[in-house]
Parts: sequence; structure tokens; C-alpha cells
Amino acid sequence: MNGSVSEGRLLSEQFGVAGPPAARPLAVIEAELELLEKDTRQKETALISNYIEVGRRLEEVKAQLAHGEWGPWLENRGYPQAKAAKLMKVARAYGKEQQSLFGGEAKSQAFENLGFHKLVQLLAIEDEGERERFAIENGVAGMSTRELERALREREEALKTAAAAQDEAQREADRLRDELTDQARVYEAKLTSAGIEAQQARKAQEKAAANAQRLQEALSEANTSVQTAEAKHARLLQELEDLRSRPVDVAVEVDEAAVEAARQAAIAEMTGKVDQAREAKEQADADRKRAEDRLAAAQKELDEWKAKGLEVRELTQEEKDALTAGAVERIRAETAEKVRDLEKQLAQADPDMAALNVLFASWQETYWKMQEIIERIKPVDSDKASRFHEALRSAVEAMVAR
Repeated sequence: MNGSVSEGRLLSEQFGVAGPPAARPLAVIEAELELLEKDTRQKETALISNYIEVGRRLEEVKAQLAHGEWGPWLENRGYPQAKAAKLMKVARAYGKEQQSLFGGEAKSQAFENLGFHKLVQLLAIEDEGERERFAIENGVAGMSTRELERALREREEALKTAAAAQDEAQREADRLRDELTDQARVYEAKLTSAGIEAQQARKAQEKAAANAQRLQEALSEANTSVQTAEAKHARLLQELEDLRSRPVDVAVEVDEAAVEAARQAAIAEMTGKVDQAREAKEQADADRKRAEDRLAAAQKELDEWKAKGLEVRELTQEEKDALTAGAVERIRAETAEKVRDLEKQLAQADPDMAALNVLFASWQETYWKMQEIIERIKPVDSDKASRFHEALRSAVEAMVAR
């Protein structure tokens, strides 16, 4: 049987006819359809090639008709539109693209002995390979159309169940992925937090170690201050005792009351300094006690950090030198200041100097009073005034000469 578009393409390829084949007359196609329909009716079981040939010719006719002519043409031929559409689908689904010269050929022998209704039913399976496997595996040729319908329905339900299961599995996979992602974020946050805490712990440990070092230096300074205060206190006590027991050797002309007053003033001043030294010693003791307490607390804190398993890096000698250089400089400056203050206190606390200051002040006052008296005597008795003035001058010169 000849005349289809595929056959024309095949002929042009085989015999060198250029260009696509021209559209065949509609009357020729209709005549071929009548022959095919008659052949189909005469067979007890029509072959799939008959349905493929009919479907192809229906497509060929439809391609030549203008819009709106297809329905009336089918009605005149006695073709319901639904059946015509199924025949064309069967031709497209089961027929090879390149037909032989002897009629329509099916793509697979699995469909050769199937009736039209089964062929239409199998079109529910869109994939050609899946459709062929289904026909072979289920023995569709030996089924009734009802059994095939049930098998297709069961397949559809199985596909839906599988699709639902796949969707559920995908949703579960998505949920697990999201959960794992969230857990990963949590773990990452925990790791970051742990890293920050570890860094803070290391810094706190280093700070505790530095604080302990600083407090150790402060304690050493406090001990030095205590020792200095104790020595100063002892020395001043001894000086006070010496001052109290030392006799005052003065000339007979010196006012003993003034000397005793000066001596008592010096003793009072020295007593005040001894009290100040005692208070300084007590303050130094208190400072040392506080330094010891702070050092103990810092050492405890450092031991706690060490107990947590964190490494405590030992300071290098350069770092120790850098840490202690400032403290050494401060101690040196404070020591120099204390030495200057002590020298000043020693100068002021010397009992001889104190007595001499008192006596010198008293002598100056007496000298000027005598000068005033001489000036008052001079208008009355100039000779007597001259003798007193000369005696006073001689006494001063004699004292200077000694």
C-alpha cells in the first residue's frame, strides 16, 4: 500500500527525488481508507498495521482540509471525532517514522496482536519503553480489556503510591537536611563560643599570672618598707632615749630655764617623730598584710585556672625584665625620696642642734635688749654706756675667738 507522507519521503531518499512529496489528491486518500476499512472488517482480528495505516491517512486528510472542514468530513465518512483522534494517536504512538512499501509497521512486536481498544488503553503509559515493558511483562495480549483496565489502574495507583512515597522521602530528606544544617549551625556556634571562651580563659589566666607577679613585687616592696620603717622606728626610739638621758652642758651665764624648755621641746618633737615612725611601721605592716592577701587570692585564682587544664606560659626573661623595670625604678625613686626625708628628719632631730637653736635665739634676743638699754643709758651717762658697750663687744669677740 502506498501514498503516505512517510512513504513519499522514503521513495525520494531511495530514488533521488528532490524535495518533499506533493500532497496527494483527497479522493485517492479516501479510496485507500475505504479499502483499509473493508480489510479491517473482514479480519477476525485486525493487525496493528491496519490501525496505523488508517490513522496516518486520517492525519493526511486533516492536513489538507481547511479550518472547520474536519468535523463535517468525519461525519460524512461515519467517523466519530473521538475514534478518529484515537486512530491518529495510535498511528503516532505505535507506527515507525519510516514506513515500508508494504504498509504501516509497528515499532515493537509486543503490540502486534493487540486489539484497538487495548492499544488505546496502553496509551495511558506515555513513555514508549515503559509501555513496551508493561505489555511484555503483564502478558497484555492474553488479557481482556477489563483485565487490562484493572492492571493499568493498579499500575497508576502504584505509581501514585510510589510518587507519594518519593515525595514523603524527599520531604523527610529535606527535613533531615534542614535539621542537620541547623545542628551544624548550632555546633559551629558552640565551637565558636568555645573558642571565644577558651581565648577569654587564656587571657584571664595570663592576667591572673601577671597580677600574681605584680602582687609579688608589691609584697616585696611592702616587706622592704616594713623593714625600713622598723629600722627607722628603732633608731628614733634610741635617739629619743639618748636625748632624754643626755645632760645639757651650758655656760653659767646661759638661762637654764630656756635650755630646759628647749630640751623639753626637742624631746616632744622627737616623741612626735617616734609616734609618726610607729604609725608608718603599722601602716607598712597593714600594706604588707594586704599585699599578702592579694597575692594569696591571685595565686588561688591562678591555681584554679591551672586546674582547668589550660596551659600557663612561663614568662621569658625579657618579659620579666620589662615587668620589673618599672617597679625597680619606682622603688629607686621612693628610696631616694625616703633617704632625703630621713636626712632632713635626722638634722631636725639632733638634740644638740635643737638646744643650740634655742640658745642662739635666746642669746640674740638678750643681745638686742642689752643694746636697747645701752642706748637709753647713753643720754644720761655716756661714760657708763660706753663701758657697757665695750664690755659687750669684748664678750662677743671672746665668744667668736673660742
